[in-house]
Amino acid sequence: MLPTTLVLEIRRLLDQRELSQRAIAQQVGVSRGIVAEMASGRRGDHGNDPDLQSPLLSPNRELTIPIRCPACGGLVYAPCRLCRARAARAATLAAWRRLREQQAPPRRAA
Repeated sequence: MLPTTLVLEIRRLLDQRELSQRAIAQQVGVSRGIVAEMASGRRGDHGNDPDLQSPLLSPNRELTIPIRCPACGGLVYAPCRLCRARAARAATLAAWRRLREQQAPPRRAA
């Protein structure tokens, strides 16, 4: 049985429809027959990761493979939480600045 991350990578590449089954097989290092069986539905999308077989699967466990974030370039599980946190912080700071400007007394011309 294949590792779960490898199964998810094959499924992702099949869903993108950019590479042939042969190219996918060469890229991930499996036989073309495995890729063909997954594409046709004769082989399920399951792997041998014992953590994923547990009935007490953590809700925080990511079930996808990491990708490069287009904004920060980090290897993350999409969507990038770091970029979302930075955007939220920037929005909060901007709101505080606007509030401070509205409450500030008008300046006198010198």
